[in-house]
Order: sequence, then structure tokens, then C-alpha cells
Amino acid sequence: MNIRTFSAMKKGPRSKQEDCLLVGTEVIQADEYEKEYQFDAQSLLVAACDGLGGHEAGDVASSFVCRQLRSRFQADSFQPKAISGMIKSIQESSCEHLPGNCGTTLASLFVSRQRICAFNAGDSRIYKIEKDRARYISHDHSVVQGLLDNYLILQETAQHHPYKNLIEFGVGPLFVDSWANHSVFVHTERFDPPSAFLLCSDGLSDQLTEEEIHRWLTPEPAKNGHALLSAVMEKGLIDNTSFTVVEID
Repeated sequence: MNIRTFSAMKKGPRSKQEDCLLVGTEVIQADEYEKEYQFDAQSLLVAACDGLGGHEAGDVASSFVCRQLRSRFQADSFQPKAISGMIKSIQESSCEHLPGNCGTTLASLFVSRQRICAFNAGDSRIYKIEKDRARYISHDHSVVQGLLDNYLILQETAQHHPYKNLIEFGVGPLFVDSWANHSVFVHTERFDPPSAFLLCSDGLSDQLTEEEIHRWLTPEPAKNGHALLSAVMEKGLIDNTSFTVVEID
């Protein structure tokens, strides 16, 4: 497969960069970062983690999970049970090695032989960039998503809800109690090239709508990653903002 990616990372109005990206074997955590990659490979693993701002060592937690994912992921497994078990094992390891009051979101995508496996914990997102829309294929573990799932609020009000940034589940010691009531969301599907996907922290998804994401990325998603970055920066960074676009021919 011919896989092109564009990754970007910008530190917003926080004291440090708590986001972390994984692209293939490279773990990225920087105040500013932009890079295009091209892979001639049968598979690719990418991830976006957002360490919790305001908590101890959020940057350490996001980097830890990206590195653990890189070392533990088994390329021959698309089974949701296997993915969930791996993330649970990373969670247990985080409780042994990380400070007690830290955690991170996780959104990850594995591409192999015209199949994808998308999995997440928290509110970092994964979109499939289709011809006419950006389709959200991950699932927020958040207070607002719970309200939506129970038909207590409308989708139109979710973007501006006062509790939109309160998450109920993630990876790290901070979430040790929530693992009893939540589970990693896993989505698998087949795709036909050309196809494209976007992984991002909420610094991007809170600022741009799905319609705006689609407009800026199409028709050449990896090439237009620079345009997407410019669009979110023009609106004004309200958080650390990181994303990776994956385009497969």
C-alpha cells in the first residue's frame, strides 16, 4: 500500500505540551511540529494521546501510552477483545509506573490490507474522510456524549455544552476506578482505496465542525493537512492541538 500522512502539533495556551502522537514507530511530543511522511508498507499504526491538562504529569502519561502501544501492538490482530485486552494491560502498567494523579486519552488507528481498526478511550477522535462528509468513527467517553446517548440533549447543543471537556474514561492511574464501568471502544471496517482518516486531540475537534474538517481536507487530505492546521490556528488555539491525516492509495 502507498500511505501518505501529515502530522501537526501546536502548543496552545498551556504551560507545556501534553499531547503526543505516534506515527509508525516515531513518538512525537513537541511545542511545534509539522511533517509529511510516505510509507510503502502493508500496515501502519498511528495514535493521538492528550494528557489531561491541570493534572500531574499529563505529558508523561500521553508519551507513556504511545510508547507502550508501539511496543505491545500485535499487527495480526483485528479482534476487539484482543485490542481491549492490550489497552487494559497498558492501563495496569501505567498504574505501576506513572504518578497517581495523571492520565490521558487515546485514539488509535491501525491500517492493514484494506481493513482498519479504530479504537479509543476518552475524547480524542478518529474521522473517516469520505467524499461528501467527515464521518466520526470513534466514540467520546464524556459527560456530554452520555447525555447524547440517553437523548437528554440534542447534537446541536453538544458543541457548546459547558461540560463538553469532562471525560469519564481514559488511560492512566487517574482513571483506575472508571475501568469498572467503561470499556475501550473498538471499530473495524473494510475500506476501498483511496481512503483517508483523521486522528486528533480535542484542540482541533472543539474548534472545527465536521463540515469544516471535510471542506479543508478534501480533495487531497494528506496534502491539505497544512490547510487544516491553518484553519484551526486562524480560529485561535484554545488548547494543545495535534492531529495526523492518513491517506491510503
